[in-house]
Amino acid sequence: MKKLFFSAAALMCGTVMFAQSNNSSVLSQGNNNISAVTQSGLTNDSDVDQVGDDNDSAVDQNGTLNASEVRQASGYGPLRNRNTSTVDQDGTSNDSFVWQDGDDNTSSIDQDGTSNDSYVDQWGDFNDNDVSQDGVNNDSDVLQGYNGNNHVSSVDQVGDDNVSYVWQDGDSNTSEVDQGGDRNDSSVNQDGDNNISDVLQGFAGDDNTSVVDQDGDNNNSNVDQWGDFNDSSVTQDGDNNDSDVFQGYPGDYNTSDVDQIGDDNTSYVSQDGGNNTSDVDQDGNLNDSNVNQDGFFNSSAVFQTGNSNLSTTDQIGNANGSSQIQTGSDNESYVSQIGNNNGSFVAQVGDLNDSDVEQLGNLNNSSVAQNGNDNSSDVDQIGNSNGSSVAQAGNDNTSIVAQTGNANTSTVAQSGDLHLSTVAQNGMGNISNVTQVGLSHTSDVFQNGNANNSIVTQTGNTHVSDVDQIGNGNTSTVTQSN
Repeated sequence: MKKLFFSAAALMCGTVMFAQSNNSSVLSQGNNNISAVTQSGLTNDSDVDQVGDDNDSAVDQNGTLNASEVRQASGYGPLRNRNTSTVDQDGTSNDSFVWQDGDDNTSSIDQDGTSNDSYVDQWGDFNDNDVSQDGVNNDSDVLQGYNGNNHVSSVDQVGDDNVSYVWQDGDSNTSEVDQGGDRNDSSVNQDGDNNISDVLQGFAGDDNTSVVDQDGDNNNSNVDQWGDFNDSSVTQDGDNNDSDVFQGYPGDYNTSDVDQIGDDNTSYVSQDGGNNTSDVDQDGNLNDSNVNQDGFFNSSAVFQTGNSNLSTTDQIGNANGSSQIQTGSDNESYVSQIGNNNGSFVAQVGDLNDSDVEQLGNLNNSSVAQNGNDNSSDVDQIGNSNGSSVAQAGNDNTSIVAQTGNANTSTVAQSGDLHLSTVAQNGMGNISNVTQVGLSHTSDVFQNGNANNSIVTQTGNTHVSDVDQIGNGNTSTVTQSN
């Protein structure tokens, strides 16, 4: 009778386990290993392998179709010690795979929702990973330390359809990805030592995408995107590069692309509004680019090749466009545009060239081209529909253009060395054309009124021209030649 009772009890227990369909397999080989598995629901599966000493694994699954596999062991070679893995899954169809091959690695995964998937692969020693996913259809892959140690990765995704991929190879790299919203996508790849990447995307946002690729040592990239349809891609190749991108806290459709190759380059991009576009490409060492855009449909492109070039772009308004190209070393370019539909183009080739463009109003246009060394250009335009063109070739040329009013036009062309041109126009429809060829020419043009016209042409050595026109409809032509 007693045998019959135990047989019935065993049959009942087997029936209950079959209905729940839970499956757990634990393999511990070594000393002082700890494994705790808790499963509740239907068709949960857990497989834990620990080979070594002082390893700790905890798996807690609640829901249906959860699967967790923890490997704290080496496929070959020495035993693995003091690894810690914690997996907590709550919901349906969650899947987590953790493989830690090394010593003193820590992994923590918390998934709450449906269809979450997390894969962690940590090789080496003293790697730390923390993944928390809350929502539906989240996916996170973290691979750390195939060729190094001391990596830290933290991924927190809350929302819908988020995808995060982090790859860190080298020593002491740190990555933190925090995504909140809908269908965010972030991919971080760091190769080298002591690289840092922080990505935060849109708590209220949709369809944000950020890709960061850092190759070298001591690179830092921080991307913060709030809003809708933001896209940022940062690629840094070299050492000690720094890139910061902030896009549209209220904004839509912002795009930023930063590519830095070399050492000690710095790029900062901040875009607030919608439909802004910024492209920064720096090749060399110690280049610095700063772009700030606020408004709609603004566009900025910066290309710097050489060393110690500095570029600053500030655009406030709508449909402003700025392009800066600097080739050489120690060139400086500053562009400030406030208003709508303003355009600025700066090209500097050589060393120690300086360009300053400030435009306030609407439909203003400025073009600066400098070739040589130690050339300086300063353009200030206040009003609407003003146009300025400066072309300087040679060394130590200086051009100053100040236009206030509407529809004023200034053209300055200087070739040679040590030329100085100053143009000041106040009013409407004034035109100034200055051409200097030779050595050490000086031209000063001042026009106050409307529809004044000045033409200065100097060819030869050391000519001086001074034109002052006050009133309306005045015309002056100066031609000096040797």
